[in-house]
Amino acid sequence: MTQSTRHGFTFCICPDGQLIKEYIHTLVTKQDDEWKVLYFWADEEIPDTYWQNLTWANLLGRPTAVVLRRAEHFKADGWKKLHPILGRFRQGIWPFFCLEKEWERGKAPVPVVLQKQAFWKVAEKKGWVWRSAGLDRKAVQQRVKQWADAQGISIAEHIQSVLVQALPLDAAGLKNELEKLELLLAERKVMQPQDLHVLSFQPELDIFGFIRALQRKGQEKDVWRTILRNQLEGNAEMVMPFLALIVREARILWQLQAGEQEKVWMPGRVKAEKTQMAQRLGPKRLIRLWTMALEAESGIKSGDLSQSQAQELVVSRMMQVFGCYV
Repeated sequence: MTQSTRHGFTFCICPDGQLIKEYIHTLVTKQDDEWKVLYFWADEEIPDTYWQNLTWANLLGRPTAVVLRRAEHFKADGWKKLHPILGRFRQGIWPFFCLEKEWERGKAPVPVVLQKQAFWKVAEKKGWVWRSAGLDRKAVQQRVKQWADAQGISIAEHIQSVLVQALPLDAAGLKNELEKLELLLAERKVMQPQDLHVLSFQPELDIFGFIRALQRKGQEKDVWRTILRNQLEGNAEMVMPFLALIVREARILWQLQAGEQEKVWMPGRVKAEKTQMAQRLGPKRLIRLWTMALEAESGIKSGDLSQSQAQELVVSRMMQVFGCYV
């Protein structure tokens, strides 16, 4: 790319560090020259070499992308110090500033002090600001498909639906889980339900996706049963967080079936889907979620149930509540 098409500097607003790295890699690899990437961290003491790399281009070396990670920790005087640096285009230097705070209510968090800077307004006007809230389940599904196509792996629809729900919503974690599956499959090109044993249990497992899968006819219940029993097995510390997620989801569904939509904040499409499910389930079955969670929790704490017994209780009762019997 020429000077006219390359960003003078770039802001990346995304809570997922791996997605930021991928975006930066995509930009620099589109350039005519081979760029090197240097990373610095604003939540640590910023060394003098950061400022040196922003201002001194090596005429004989490779052009450099100078990346400041976690730039939301940058102090006001740091942003102000950038004005003379960002005020001119440097052919061999490409500054990146990464704001990695979690988004709030679907909005990208940009520090007020940054919004007041002239170079921020220039970046917005020229389109030098990249925003991403991170991965959602649709993006995970796309990545799973891309990975499977690249590896020549066939995944049945019912297995893929569970896999997509079980994978973490951070790009680095997702990549690690897919690599584990790739090693397990080795030369095999058809994924089986038991292959999902290798997945690590994720505390942020989509309980709604789990419930939705349990209501489908077919092999989904077998896949979920396999995942839960094997993920919880040997990971006793995960039982209580899993129960907490169930209770949280039950509370949301209860509010929706009771007509308290205004008390539940989530994207409209997701809320509509959850409202329909809550109405189908009705209060009696939703109450059974609380009963099941309390039975398992009290059984563990009292010593009446071992971890393995509590795990079996969770799996079997969830199946029963949603019409899929073990």
